[in-house]
This record gives sequence, structure tokens and C-alpha cells, in this order.
Amino acid sequence: MTSQDIKKQLKEPHFWNIVLTGQHAEPRTKAMLEAKGIITWLPLAPVRRQWGRILKEIHTPVIPRCVFVYISNEERNTLQKSYRLLQPEIILQELPDLCNQNK
Repeated sequence: MTSQDIKKQLKEPHFWNIVLTGQHAEPRTKAMLEAKGIITWLPLAPVRRQWGRILKEIHTPVIPRCVFVYISNEERNTLQKSYRLLQPEIILQELPDLCNQNK
């Protein structure tokens, strides 16, 4: 996906959502969503694993069974038919004010 495609796609409001995947299916789900033109993010961490005498560094998802997607409400409705999405949480804008009151 080019930067022009992303700019064109972002003309309507988008939000970060979480798609739940099966075990060890995060990279495959990410690839399928990107093939549909959806902006995704899958945080990976390097982990050293040992098989016998061989020590290898592999990359595993930081949050298992989750892929982050940046989608509009329309895309969310479409994705809900094929994937399990977590309900988005509303973060209150008054939170900094509440923190300042406690001081």
C-alpha cells in the first residue's frame, strides 16, 4: 500500500481496533488484512529459542492472538462479519483534569 492510498483512505475518520486471531495465526491474519488494503500493526519481539545445540532468534507477537487494525466504522462493520473484533474503549478526555485535582 502506497502513501497515496493511505492518504486517500484516511479522508473519513478511522480508529484503532483489535482483531482476535487463532493461536499462532497473527502473521497470516495480518497478511490477509493487508491484502484487503487495511492498515495493520503487529508488534513483534525477538526471542532466543534453542533446539538441541542450535540457538536461533525468532520474532514472536508481543500480544498473542491480537492484530491491531486502523479502520473506519464502515470497514469495522464489514470486518465483524469475518473476524472477531474487541469492543473499543472510550478514553475520557477529563482524565488529565482528574489527575491534577488529586495533587
